[in-house]
Amino acid sequence: MKTLFAVLGSLLLPLCLCAQQNWKAVMRYDKQDAKTKLAEHLSEYVTYDTQASSQTDQIPSTKGQLSFAKALAKELKRIGAQNVQTSKQGVVTAEIPATTAKPTPVIALMASLDTAETLSGKDIKPQTHEKYRGGDIVIDKENNLRLSEYNSPQLLQARGHDIMTASGSTLLGAESKAGIAIIMTLADYLLGNPSIEHGRIKIVFSPDSTTHRGIAALDIPALGADYAYSVAGANTGEIITENFSGRCFTAVFHGKRDVPAGQAMQADFADNLLMASDFHTLLPRQRRPENTSARRGFILVDSINTVADTSTVTGIIRAFNDEEMQELSNLVQQSFTTAKSLNPKNKGAELTFQDQFKNAQAFIPASVIQTLENAMRQEDIQPKQIALRGRNDATFLSAHQLPTVNVFAGTFNPASQLEYADIDVMEASLRTLISTAVNWTGQNKDQ
Repeated sequence: MKTLFAVLGSLLLPLCLCAQQNWKAVMRYDKQDAKTKLAEHLSEYVTYDTQASSQTDQIPSTKGQLSFAKALAKELKRIGAQNVQTSKQGVVTAEIPATTAKPTPVIALMASLDTAETLSGKDIKPQTHEKYRGGDIVIDKENNLRLSEYNSPQLLQARGHDIMTASGSTLLGAESKAGIAIIMTLADYLLGNPSIEHGRIKIVFSPDSTTHRGIAALDIPALGADYAYSVAGANTGEIITENFSGRCFTAVFHGKRDVPAGQAMQADFADNLLMASDFHTLLPRQRRPENTSARRGFILVDSINTVADTSTVTGIIRAFNDEEMQELSNLVQQSFTTAKSLNPKNKGAELTFQDQFKNAQAFIPASVIQTLENAMRQEDIQPKQIALRGRNDATFLSAHQLPTVNVFAGTFNPASQLEYADIDVMEASLRTLISTAVNWTGQNKDQ
Protein backbone atom coordinates (compact mmCIF):
# COMPACT_ATOMS: atom_id res chain seq x y z
CA MET A 1 0.00 0.00 0.00
CA LYS A 2 2.83 2.39 0.89
CA THR A 3 4.42 1.63 -2.45
CA LEU A 4 1.14 2.45 -4.20
CA PHE A 5 0.88 5.82 -2.40
CA ALA A 6 4.50 6.55 -3.27
CA VAL A 7 3.82 5.84 -6.95
CA LEU A 8 0.66 7.96 -6.92
CA GLY A 9 2.52 10.76 -5.19
CA SER A 10 5.29 10.71 -7.74
CA LEU A 11 2.68 10.95 -10.51
CA LEU A 12 0.64 13.71 -8.86
CA LEU A 13 3.57 15.98 -7.99
CA PRO A 14 4.50 16.68 -11.62
CA LEU A 15 0.84 17.28 -12.36
CA CYS A 16 0.67 19.88 -9.60
CA LEU A 17 3.81 21.57 -10.87
CA CYS A 18 2.43 21.59 -14.39
CA ALA A 19 -0.80 23.14 -13.14
CA GLN A 20 1.19 26.00 -11.62
CA GLN A 21 2.79 26.83 -14.95
CA ASN A 22 -0.12 25.88 -17.20
CA TRP A 23 -0.76 29.52 -18.09
CA LYS A 24 1.94 29.33 -20.79
CA ALA A 25 0.27 26.37 -22.46
CA VAL A 26 -3.18 27.95 -22.16
CA MET A 27 -2.12 31.18 -23.82
CA ARG A 28 0.38 29.49 -26.16
CA TYR A 29 3.02 31.85 -24.89
CA ASP A 30 5.87 32.56 -27.29
CA LYS A 31 8.93 34.39 -25.94
CA GLN A 32 9.82 36.07 -29.22
CA ASP A 33 6.25 37.25 -29.70
CA ALA A 34 6.30 38.70 -26.18
CA LYS A 35 9.59 40.51 -26.85
CA THR A 36 8.18 41.97 -30.06
CA LYS A 37 5.10 43.28 -28.27
CA LEU A 38 7.19 44.73 -25.44
CA ALA A 39 9.54 46.50 -27.85
CA GLU A 40 6.63 47.89 -29.87
CA HIS A 41 4.92 49.22 -26.76
CA LEU A 42 8.09 50.79 -25.36
CA SER A 43 9.05 52.33 -28.71
CA GLU A 44 5.67 54.03 -28.85
CA TYR A 45 5.50 55.14 -25.20
CA VAL A 46 8.90 56.83 -25.09
CA THR A 47 7.83 59.22 -27.87
CA TYR A 48 5.50 60.95 -25.39
CA ASP A 49 7.26 63.89 -23.72
CA THR A 50 6.44 63.33 -20.05
CA GLN A 51 9.38 65.09 -18.42
CA ALA A 52 8.42 66.06 -14.88
CA SER A 53 8.95 69.48 -13.30
CA SER A 54 9.65 70.39 -9.68
CA GLN A 55 8.92 74.06 -10.38
CA THR A 56 5.19 73.69 -9.76
CA ASP A 57 2.90 72.15 -7.16
CA GLN A 58 0.40 71.15 -9.84
CA ILE A 59 -0.23 67.44 -10.44
CA PRO A 60 0.61 66.37 -13.04
CA SER A 61 3.48 68.83 -13.22
CA THR A 62 3.51 68.80 -17.05
CA LYS A 63 0.81 68.56 -19.73
CA GLY A 64 2.60 65.74 -21.52
CA GLN A 65 1.91 63.37 -18.64
CA LEU A 66 -1.83 64.00 -18.89
CA SER A 67 -1.76 63.44 -22.67
CA PHE A 68 0.06 60.16 -22.16
CA ALA A 69 -2.38 59.11 -19.42
CA LYS A 70 -5.33 59.67 -21.76
CA ALA A 71 -3.66 57.67 -24.53
CA LEU A 72 -3.05 54.75 -22.17
CA ALA A 73 -6.65 54.86 -20.95
CA LYS A 74 -7.86 54.72 -24.54
CA GLU A 75 -5.63 51.72 -25.23
CA LEU A 76 -6.82 49.93 -22.09
CA LYS A 77 -10.43 50.33 -23.18
CA ARG A 78 -9.58 49.03 -26.64
CA ILE A 79 -8.05 45.79 -25.33
CA GLY A 80 -11.02 45.15 -23.02
CA ALA A 81 -9.98 46.39 -19.56
CA GLN A 82 -12.84 47.37 -17.27
CA ASN A 83 -13.53 50.44 -15.11
CA VAL A 84 -10.94 52.51 -16.97
CA GLN A 85 -10.67 55.98 -15.45
CA THR A 86 -8.35 58.97 -15.73
CA SER A 87 -8.38 61.52 -12.90
CA LYS A 88 -7.75 65.25 -13.28
CA GLN A 89 -4.32 64.61 -11.76
CA GLY A 90 -3.48 62.14 -14.53
CA VAL A 91 -3.85 58.94 -12.51
CA VAL A 92 -5.01 56.08 -14.75
CA THR A 93 -6.78 53.14 -13.11
CA ALA A 94 -8.28 50.06 -14.73
CA GLU A 95 -9.18 46.47 -13.93
CA ILE A 96 -8.58 43.04 -15.40
CA PRO A 97 -11.57 41.03 -14.12
CA ALA A 98 -11.09 37.82 -12.16
CA THR A 99 -11.32 34.53 -14.02
CA THR A 100 -11.69 32.43 -10.87
CA ALA A 101 -14.39 32.09 -8.23
CA LYS A 102 -11.81 31.19 -5.59
CA PRO A 103 -11.20 33.78 -2.87
CA THR A 104 -8.09 35.61 -4.05
CA PRO A 105 -6.45 38.86 -2.92
CA VAL A 106 -6.75 41.80 -5.31
CA ILE A 107 -3.32 42.79 -6.57
CA ALA A 108 -2.35 46.02 -8.31
CA LEU A 109 0.34 46.45 -10.96
CA MET A 110 1.78 49.95 -11.06
CA ALA A 111 4.16 52.16 -13.03
CA SER A 112 4.72 55.88 -13.40
CA LEU A 113 4.13 58.18 -16.37
CA ASP A 114 6.93 60.70 -15.97
CA THR A 115 10.57 60.92 -16.95
CA ALA A 116 13.34 62.68 -15.03
CA GLU A 117 13.63 66.45 -15.24
CA THR A 118 17.44 66.30 -15.48
CA LEU A 119 17.43 65.60 -19.23
CA SER A 120 15.08 66.29 -22.11
CA GLY A 121 12.30 63.81 -22.83
CA LYS A 122 11.29 65.51 -26.09
CA ASP A 123 11.70 64.03 -29.58
CA ILE A 124 13.07 60.73 -28.30
CA LYS A 125 14.03 58.45 -31.17
CA PRO A 126 14.42 54.88 -29.89
CA GLN A 127 16.62 52.36 -31.62
CA THR A 128 16.88 48.61 -30.98
CA HIS A 129 20.22 46.81 -31.13
CA GLU A 130 19.31 43.18 -31.68
CA LYS A 131 21.18 40.20 -30.27
CA TYR A 132 23.95 42.09 -28.49
CA ARG A 133 27.24 40.30 -29.16
CA GLY A 134 29.49 42.19 -26.75
CA GLY A 135 31.61 45.28 -27.22
CA ASP A 136 30.34 48.84 -27.56
CA ILE A 137 26.82 49.83 -28.60
CA VAL A 138 26.91 53.07 -30.60
CA ILE A 139 24.07 55.40 -29.63
CA ASP A 140 25.25 58.50 -31.51
CA LYS A 141 28.25 58.02 -33.80
CA GLU A 142 28.68 61.73 -34.56
CA ASN A 143 29.09 62.59 -30.87
CA ASN A 144 30.86 59.33 -29.97
CA LEU A 145 28.10 58.42 -27.51
CA ARG A 146 28.21 54.71 -26.82
CA LEU A 147 27.43 52.06 -24.25
CA SER A 148 30.30 49.89 -23.15
CA GLU A 149 30.84 47.14 -20.63
CA TYR A 150 32.84 49.73 -18.65
CA ASN A 151 30.18 52.44 -18.30
CA SER A 152 27.37 49.86 -18.27
CA PRO A 153 28.67 46.68 -16.59
CA GLN A 154 25.23 45.05 -16.75
CA LEU A 155 25.96 44.45 -20.45
CA LEU A 156 28.27 41.64 -19.36
CA GLN A 157 25.09 39.68 -18.60
CA ALA A 158 23.27 40.75 -21.76
CA ARG A 159 24.95 38.74 -24.53
CA GLY A 160 22.29 37.74 -27.06
CA HIS A 161 19.75 40.21 -25.69
CA ASP A 162 17.91 42.96 -27.59
CA ILE A 163 18.93 46.39 -26.25
CA MET A 164 16.93 49.58 -26.79
CA THR A 165 18.56 53.02 -26.51
CA ALA A 166 17.76 56.57 -27.53
CA SER A 167 19.71 58.01 -30.45
CA GLY A 168 21.19 61.29 -29.27
CA SER A 169 21.02 63.99 -26.61
CA THR A 170 17.85 62.76 -24.85
CA LEU A 171 17.25 60.09 -22.28
CA LEU A 172 15.32 57.02 -23.41
CA GLY A 173 12.54 57.40 -20.85
CA ALA A 174 12.41 53.69 -20.09
CA GLU A 175 12.97 54.03 -16.35
CA SER A 176 9.20 54.30 -15.94
CA LYS A 177 7.84 53.41 -19.37
CA ALA A 178 9.38 49.94 -19.49
CA GLY A 179 7.11 49.12 -16.55
CA ILE A 180 4.12 50.50 -18.43
CA ALA A 181 5.03 48.43 -21.49
CA ILE A 182 5.26 45.28 -19.35
CA ILE A 183 1.92 45.91 -17.65
CA MET A 184 0.12 46.74 -20.90
CA THR A 185 1.50 43.60 -22.56
CA LEU A 186 0.39 41.55 -19.55
CA ALA A 187 -3.09 43.08 -19.70
CA ASP A 188 -3.39 42.33 -23.40
CA TYR A 189 -2.34 38.70 -22.85
CA LEU A 190 -4.61 38.02 -19.86
CA LEU A 191 -7.64 39.76 -21.33
CA GLY A 192 -7.17 37.67 -24.48
CA ASN A 193 -6.82 34.42 -22.50
CA PRO A 194 -9.68 34.31 -19.96
CA SER A 195 -9.10 30.57 -19.38
CA ILE A 196 -6.05 31.45 -17.25
CA GLU A 197 -7.12 31.48 -13.59
CA HIS A 198 -6.34 34.65 -11.64
CA GLY A 199 -8.05 37.07 -9.30
CA ARG A 200 -8.91 40.72 -9.93
CA ILE A 201 -5.93 42.72 -11.10
CA LYS A 202 -5.86 46.50 -10.80
CA ILE A 203 -3.73 48.63 -13.10
CA VAL A 204 -2.38 52.01 -11.97
CA PHE A 205 -0.31 54.55 -13.89
CA SER A 206 0.53 57.61 -11.81
CA PRO A 207 2.36 60.90 -12.54
CA ASP A 208 5.37 62.65 -11.04
CA SER A 209 7.23 59.83 -9.35
CA THR A 210 10.53 61.69 -9.76
CA THR A 211 9.23 64.55 -7.62
CA HIS A 212 7.59 62.13 -5.11
CA ARG A 213 4.29 64.03 -5.35
CA GLY A 214 2.17 62.25 -7.93
CA ILE A 215 1.45 59.04 -6.01
CA ALA A 216 -0.40 61.03 -3.35
CA ALA A 217 -3.08 61.72 -5.98
CA LEU A 218 -4.05 58.03 -6.03
CA ASP A 219 -7.21 57.25 -4.06
CA ILE A 220 -5.94 54.10 -2.35
CA PRO A 221 -9.22 53.06 -0.63
CA ALA A 222 -11.16 53.50 -3.89
CA LEU A 223 -8.61 51.39 -5.75
CA GLY A 224 -9.54 48.41 -3.59
CA ALA A 225 -6.28 46.49 -3.92
CA ASP A 226 -4.81 44.33 -1.16
CA TYR A 227 -1.22 44.29 -2.39
CA ALA A 228 0.74 45.95 -5.18
CA TYR A 229 3.78 45.40 -7.37
CA SER A 230 5.49 48.47 -8.79
CA VAL A 231 7.30 47.62 -12.03
CA ALA A 232 10.30 49.92 -12.01
CA GLY A 233 13.39 48.01 -10.94
CA ALA A 234 16.52 46.99 -12.81
CA ASN A 235 18.11 43.61 -13.49
CA THR A 236 16.59 40.14 -13.68
CA GLY A 237 15.37 38.86 -10.34
CA GLU A 238 15.88 42.10 -8.41
CA ILE A 239 13.07 43.15 -6.09
CA ILE A 240 13.14 46.13 -3.75
CA THR A 241 11.70 45.02 -0.44
CA GLU A 242 12.89 47.86 1.78
CA ASN A 243 14.16 51.42 1.72
CA PHE A 244 15.70 54.04 3.95
CA SER A 245 13.64 55.55 6.72
CA GLY A 246 13.87 59.34 6.56
CA ARG A 247 14.13 62.03 9.23
CA CYS A 248 14.95 65.72 8.81
CA PHE A 249 16.40 68.19 11.31
CA THR A 250 16.48 71.97 11.68
CA ALA A 251 19.01 73.80 13.84
CA VAL A 252 18.43 77.51 14.47
CA PHE A 253 21.17 79.72 15.98
CA HIS A 254 20.48 83.25 17.27
CA GLY A 255 23.30 85.77 17.53
CA LYS A 256 24.02 89.51 17.59
CA ARG A 257 25.96 90.81 14.61
CA ASP A 258 24.82 94.47 14.51
CA VAL A 259 28.05 95.54 16.20
CA PRO A 260 31.01 97.17 14.42
CA ALA A 261 33.47 94.36 13.76
CA GLY A 262 36.35 96.36 15.15
CA GLN A 263 34.59 96.62 18.53
CA ALA A 264 33.39 93.02 18.71
CA MET A 265 35.77 91.99 21.52
CA GLN A 266 34.43 94.67 23.88
CA ALA A 267 30.79 94.35 22.76
CA ASP A 268 27.97 91.84 23.13
CA PHE A 269 28.86 90.29 19.78
CA ALA A 270 27.58 86.79 18.95
CA ASP A 271 28.23 85.31 15.50
CA ASN A 272 25.29 83.09 14.53
CA LEU A 273 26.92 82.34 11.15
CA LEU A 274 29.96 80.88 12.95
CA MET A 275 27.66 78.77 15.16
CA ALA A 276 25.98 77.30 12.09
CA SER A 277 29.36 76.64 10.50
CA ASP A 278 30.65 74.97 13.68
CA PHE A 279 27.58 72.75 13.79
CA HIS A 280 28.04 71.66 10.19
CA THR A 281 31.75 70.98 10.70
CA LEU A 282 31.18 68.98 13.87
CA LEU A 283 28.83 66.51 12.16
CA PRO A 284 30.86 63.29 11.65
CA ARG A 285 32.38 63.14 8.18
CA GLN A 286 32.48 59.35 8.21
CA ARG A 287 28.68 59.37 8.33
CA ARG A 288 28.23 61.55 5.25
CA PRO A 289 26.59 59.89 2.19
CA GLU A 290 29.80 59.80 0.13
CA ASN A 291 31.43 57.78 2.91
CA THR A 292 28.67 55.20 3.39
CA SER A 293 27.22 52.39 1.30
CA ALA A 294 25.05 49.26 1.43
CA ARG A 295 22.97 49.31 4.62
CA ARG A 296 24.89 52.05 6.42
CA GLY A 297 22.92 55.25 6.95
CA PHE A 298 24.08 58.85 6.70
CA ILE A 299 23.67 62.49 7.78
CA LEU A 300 23.61 65.32 5.23
CA VAL A 301 23.16 69.09 5.60
CA ASP A 302 20.88 70.47 2.88
CA SER A 303 21.24 74.20 3.47
CA ILE A 304 22.63 76.94 5.69
CA ASN A 305 20.69 80.19 5.53
CA THR A 306 21.55 83.40 7.40
CA VAL A 307 19.19 86.34 7.74
CA ALA A 308 20.45 89.10 10.06
CA ASP A 309 20.93 87.62 13.52
CA THR A 310 19.51 84.17 12.75
CA SER A 311 21.19 81.25 10.96
CA THR A 312 19.21 78.14 10.07
CA VAL A 313 20.71 74.77 9.16
CA THR A 314 18.52 72.07 7.62
CA GLY A 315 19.51 68.49 6.96
CA ILE A 316 18.42 64.89 6.60
CA ILE A 317 19.13 61.56 8.27
CA ARG A 318 18.71 58.24 6.49
CA ALA A 319 18.83 54.78 8.10
CA PHE A 320 17.33 51.33 7.51
CA ASN A 321 16.38 50.61 11.12
CA ASP A 322 15.21 52.49 14.19
CA GLU A 323 18.39 51.76 16.16
CA GLU A 324 20.66 53.41 13.59
CA MET A 325 18.20 56.26 13.12
CA GLN A 326 18.44 56.99 16.85
CA GLU A 327 22.24 56.66 16.78
CA LEU A 328 22.54 59.20 13.97
CA SER A 329 20.03 61.54 15.64
CA ASN A 330 22.16 61.41 18.78
CA LEU A 331 25.23 62.41 16.76
CA VAL A 332 23.35 65.41 15.38
CA GLN A 333 22.28 66.34 18.92
CA GLN A 334 25.86 66.03 20.21
CA SER A 335 27.22 68.25 17.42
CA PHE A 336 24.52 70.83 18.15
CA THR A 337 25.29 70.85 21.88
CA THR A 338 29.03 71.22 21.22
CA ALA A 339 28.44 74.07 18.74
CA LYS A 340 26.50 75.94 21.43
CA SER A 341 29.22 75.39 24.04
CA LEU A 342 31.87 76.73 21.63
CA ASN A 343 29.87 79.95 21.36
CA PRO A 344 28.90 80.93 24.92
CA LYS A 345 27.64 84.37 23.83
CA ASN A 346 24.88 82.80 21.71
CA LYS A 347 21.44 84.35 22.13
CA GLY A 348 19.64 81.04 21.92
CA ALA A 349 19.50 77.94 19.75
CA GLU A 350 16.93 75.25 18.95
CA LEU A 351 17.20 71.82 17.34
CA THR A 352 14.12 69.96 16.09
CA PHE A 353 13.61 66.63 14.33
CA GLN A 354 10.74 65.45 12.13
CA ASP A 355 10.12 61.96 10.72
CA GLN A 356 9.51 61.94 6.96
CA PHE A 357 8.96 58.32 5.87
CA LYS A 358 9.53 54.78 7.11
CA ASN A 359 11.21 51.66 5.79
CA ALA A 360 8.49 49.89 3.77
CA GLN A 361 9.65 46.49 5.00
CA ALA A 362 7.67 46.91 8.22
CA PHE A 363 4.42 47.16 6.24
CA ILE A 364 4.88 44.31 3.73
CA PRO A 365 3.49 40.84 4.63
CA ALA A 366 5.85 37.94 3.92
CA SER A 367 3.37 36.41 1.47
CA VAL A 368 3.69 39.38 -0.90
CA ILE A 369 7.38 38.68 -1.31
CA GLN A 370 7.12 34.88 -1.16
CA THR A 371 4.48 34.68 -3.88
CA LEU A 372 6.63 36.85 -6.14
CA GLU A 373 9.79 34.87 -5.42
CA ASN A 374 8.00 31.55 -6.03
CA ALA A 375 6.86 32.88 -9.40
CA MET A 376 10.45 33.81 -10.26
CA ARG A 377 11.73 30.36 -9.38
CA GLN A 378 9.04 28.79 -11.56
CA GLU A 379 10.47 30.87 -14.40
CA ASP A 380 14.04 29.77 -13.56
CA ILE A 381 14.86 33.22 -12.19
CA GLN A 382 16.88 33.62 -9.00
CA PRO A 383 15.28 36.26 -6.72
CA LYS A 384 17.52 38.93 -5.24
CA GLN A 385 16.17 41.23 -2.54
CA ILE A 386 17.50 44.79 -2.71
CA ALA A 387 17.53 47.49 -0.03
CA LEU A 388 16.98 50.88 -1.71
CA ARG A 389 19.20 53.72 -0.50
CA GLY A 390 16.40 56.19 -1.05
CA ARG A 391 12.63 56.14 -1.43
CA ASN A 392 10.07 55.66 -4.19
CA ASP A 393 6.32 55.40 -4.73
CA ALA A 394 6.28 51.98 -3.06
CA THR A 395 7.52 53.66 0.13
CA PHE A 396 4.47 55.93 0.21
CA LEU A 397 2.00 53.21 -0.74
CA SER A 398 3.26 50.72 1.84
CA ALA A 399 3.00 53.32 4.59
CA HIS A 400 -0.59 54.09 3.49
CA GLN A 401 -2.01 50.57 3.79
CA LEU A 402 -1.14 49.24 0.34
CA PRO A 403 1.91 46.98 0.81
CA THR A 404 4.00 47.39 -2.34
CA VAL A 405 7.15 45.72 -3.66
CA ASN A 406 9.25 46.92 -6.60
CA VAL A 407 9.79 44.36 -9.39
CA PHE A 408 12.63 44.47 -11.94
CA ALA A 409 11.84 46.02 -15.31
CA GLY A 410 15.11 45.82 -17.25
CA THR A 411 16.16 49.49 -17.29
CA PHE A 412 19.66 50.81 -16.68
CA ASN A 413 21.56 54.14 -16.48
CA PRO A 414 18.38 56.10 -15.68
CA ALA A 415 18.06 59.83 -16.36
CA SER A 416 21.05 59.94 -18.73
CA GLN A 417 21.90 59.76 -22.41
CA LEU A 418 23.25 56.26 -21.71
CA GLU A 419 19.88 54.98 -20.48
CA TYR A 420 18.85 51.70 -22.05
CA ALA A 421 16.26 48.95 -21.75
CA ASP A 422 17.01 45.25 -22.00
CA ILE A 423 14.02 43.74 -23.83
CA ASP A 424 14.92 40.21 -22.68
CA VAL A 425 14.87 41.30 -19.03
CA MET A 426 11.52 43.00 -19.65
CA GLU A 427 10.22 39.70 -21.01
CA ALA A 428 11.42 37.90 -17.87
CA SER A 429 9.55 40.49 -15.80
CA LEU A 430 6.41 39.90 -17.86
CA ARG A 431 6.53 36.14 -17.20
CA THR A 432 7.22 36.75 -13.52
CA LEU A 433 4.19 39.00 -13.11
CA ILE A 434 1.83 36.65 -14.96
CA SER A 435 3.04 33.74 -12.82
CA THR A 436 2.62 35.89 -9.70
CA ALA A 437 -0.99 36.70 -10.60
CA VAL A 438 -1.71 33.01 -11.21
CA ASN A 439 0.01 31.97 -7.97
CA TRP A 440 -2.19 34.28 -5.89
CA THR A 441 -5.25 32.30 -7.01
CA GLY A 442 -6.97 30.71 -4.02
CA GLN A 443 -4.72 32.33 -1.43
CA ASN A 444 -6.16 34.20 1.54
CA LYS A 445 -5.23 37.75 2.36
CA ASP A 446 -2.89 38.05 5.38
CA GLN A 447 -4.70 39.28 8.43
